[in-house]
Amino acid sequence: MSQNFSAKLTNLLTSPREVQSALTFRKKKYIEMSVTASNLELAEKKAILEEKDGWTVLRKNKKSIRMAKDKPFDEILEDDIWCILAQMGFKVLSKGRFFRIPVGKNITDRQIDVFAKDDDSVLLIECTGSEDIKRKSLTHLIDKIISIRSDVFNSIKQHFGIDPKLKMKWGIATKNIEWIDNDISKCNQENIFIIKDDQINYFNKLTHHFRLAARYQLLAYIFTNEEIPGLKLVVPATKGRMGGRTFYNFLIKPHDLLKIAYISHKKGTSPDDFETYQRMLQPNRLKKNAY
Repeated sequence: MSQNFSAKLTNLLTSPREVQSALTFRKKKYIEMSVTASNLELAEKKAILEEKDGWTVLRKNKKSIRMAKDKPFDEILEDDIWCILAQMGFKVLSKGRFFRIPVGKNITDRQIDVFAKDDDSVLLIECTGSEDIKRKSLTHLIDKIISIRSDVFNSIKQHFGIDPKLKMKWGIATKNIEWIDNDISKCNQENIFIIKDDQINYFNKLTHHFRLAARYQLLAYIFTNEEIPGLKLVVPATKGRMGGRTFYNFLIKPHDLLKIAYISHKKGTSPDDFETYQRMLQPNRLKKNAY
């Protein structure tokens, strides 16, 4: 990184209201626009031209027509990933589809599809897919991540500070892509996490049912066998024995408990695994297991 460079990330959503507003827009599978004119007849003539470009009429007003058009496939994929993270409760998220991070003077800013941060971690995700299932090499994308990762991480540290120490990780989300074994191996070697179709569906379902708690399941998947500095919690406890069993009694904030504990389930992250996980969390099963 260039000397005397101070990174400032300006295109981020940082308030709940901003995130919610963006979430409402990005959850839609289509984009909208208004065709206006001095009267409805002229607006209808303009709308006919837009219909040739793929737009459809939603409703007609006195002097305007509201029209809609399906989002491009790549935009839907990015929005799906962004919405999952937003609904999981990540507090800071990228604004718009063309989020960029400055990395130095006279150096082109780095474009990143999805950025998400909570109190302890930062996720950066590149998205790629195909409308039809196909085998595709992602070597170029993996090499791009490796080449810019250090500069991007340094800029994030400059912007947010080094206390608390954030755990940062890059990932690739794909839709309808059959991965090549060499690319999977390279991601594993370079500590780049992978989210495929099954994982997208799994975490989408998990978020719908369990909301903010789903974030810790995602982090457990991404940071498997890795230490997260923000999760180093020291909790005073008393030790006792009852019925031949050892127990510990302690007080902890629910938010902190969620960070370090989640209900164990099958190692996979497919939709079928979710059904098993959901059954484990049914209230009657939880009540039965509590005694």
